[in-house]
Amino acid sequence: MNLPFSSDAAPATFLIGGAGAGKTELALNLSVFKSSRYGGSTLIDLDIVNPFFRVRKLREEVEALGVKVICPGDRVVSGDIPALPPAAWGALEAPGQAVVCDIGGGEPGLRPLGRMKDIAAARGANVFFVINPFRPGFTSPGELAESFRHMCGLSAMQVTHLVANPNLSGETSVELFREGLAMVQDFAGKTGLPLAFAVVASELAGKLGVAIEGLPGFYSSGDLDVFVLERYWSVPWHFGVVR
Repeated sequence: MNLPFSSDAAPATFLIGGAGAGKTELALNLSVFKSSRYGGSTLIDLDIVNPFFRVRKLREEVEALGVKVICPGDRVVSGDIPALPPAAWGALEAPGQAVVCDIGGGEPGLRPLGRMKDIAAARGANVFFVINPFRPGFTSPGELAESFRHMCGLSAMQVTHLVANPNLSGETSVELFREGLAMVQDFAGKTGLPLAFAVVASELAGKLGVAIEGLPGFYSSGDLDVFVLERYWSVPWHFGVVR
């Protein structure tokens, strides 16, 4: 099976979605994956919402893997204001760089994206809307559709793909994953947006019949493209790859 995003290095990637969708975990893993394939990547921390799940708290670990992390300076690194250094804009405007942008959930996190709409369009960026159908506001088709409409309006960016991330952390079973995936697939059919891939934690991948050669990475599970990741945390106070 052709796995289009396994070799998609150049476009910038924006991850948006509701709180708890798994955007930051995915951003970390996508950046590490791209770095391993293309000799480096840039991860921009635009999460101004969640004080626990932020890329900047794992900066040293991912930079050791060839990922350049850009986040607010020392004076605002623990704050909740969208103050980004010039390097962030430079990375987004450099067409040859693989860039992943982690966006906070909800209105405060999405509004700053309006300033990046033109850059994203010029870069041909991937704008992934990450959906975890087991999070509040996404647990029914009606809620999912309304949350999607509202968040797309706030971000002012054009979503290019959906990403399915159906999980309840360590409680995720194969049955639960498939149930959530079916809901996202149904929503994709109604919106006409392509489903780029589904996100699967490494401990679940084997149960889905995925033969893993390395982590993180893109694989096939039947007719579904999946991105298998390592979890960088299991609870807010635990940082670092969970082995």
